[in-house]
Amino acid sequence: MTARLAAAAVASGTALGCSWLWSRSEPEPSKPLGPPRALRPGQPLLCPLESRQQVSNDVVRLRFALPSVAHTLGLPVPGHVMVVDAATNYRPYSPITIDEHASGFFELLVRHYPTGEFSSQLARMEPGDAATFVGPVESRYSYSRSAGKALGLVAAGTGITPIWQVIQAALADPADTTSISLVYASRSADDILLKEELDRAAAEHPGRLRTCYLVSRPGAATTDTLPAGVQLGRIDEVILRTHLPPAPDPSPSSTEREEDACQLLVCGPEPMVRQLCGPRARDGSASPGPGGAANARHPALGGILRKLGYRANQVAWL
Repeated sequence: MTARLAAAAVASGTALGCSWLWSRSEPEPSKPLGPPRALRPGQPLLCPLESRQQVSNDVVRLRFALPSVAHTLGLPVPGHVMVVDAATNYRPYSPITIDEHASGFFELLVRHYPTGEFSSQLARMEPGDAATFVGPVESRYSYSRSAGKALGLVAAGTGITPIWQVIQAALADPADTTSISLVYASRSADDILLKEELDRAAAEHPGRLRTCYLVSRPGAATTDTLPAGVQLGRIDEVILRTHLPPAPDPSPSSTEREEDACQLLVCGPEPMVRQLCGPRARDGSASPGPGGAANARHPALGGILRKLGYRANQVAWL
């Protein structure tokens, strides 16, 4: 295991020189202020695994060490890294840590799929093994302080990982007053990832963060014994209308300013994203590398969110 992923450091360096992921002709970025950043465009980063926690039957939480305790990973919010294997194949993963809260390490949540080569390799890692990463990779959506008075977040499964980045960044900024509403769907109560962290954040910021957890089946619990805040159901019009910030008032007499309109961010399995944002929502996906997300074509909004009255400039999906 160690040899396979560690060997990717050499292989990915060769691939990067061939510009399959990033071009070396891009200008060298200026030296950032603050803590040193571990990720540098076009350069592989080899990180040893510090610890491994089995979160559920098919999910592990992995903590990787950075070059020094002073280093941060150096990701935008939300952003992700590419894991590269010895054959220069790569897959994106969104860390569950952000630079403001983590120095010297970063963490990934990895769901193990039986037929998934990358998830299988990562899930089998033990402390002392190493993996190769490249990045940073931006998203087509970038969070900024008080982008609107309200932010609605919709996630399912491991789609919570970039959403959790956004929540952490917003709540860590004392000058940010954005009100955040989260609708998060999982298979069962036992599959709700990061629930402890989300509940703690909501308790510490009662006026800023509200959560709605949905499960499609009770699991070990019954419908009468589901944990507090968890309800049986799926993401639909009723749930979204109840728990997300309201859509703009379409009446001609509305006095709502466009800059005060809420913003929505959606992340989850492709069928869910297409159902909420339109059948072409995942068409024209961003290519990896700097500028890839910003230059990606964003199809027109459709689906349930359009039906509810949200405008295209209010909704983004990952």
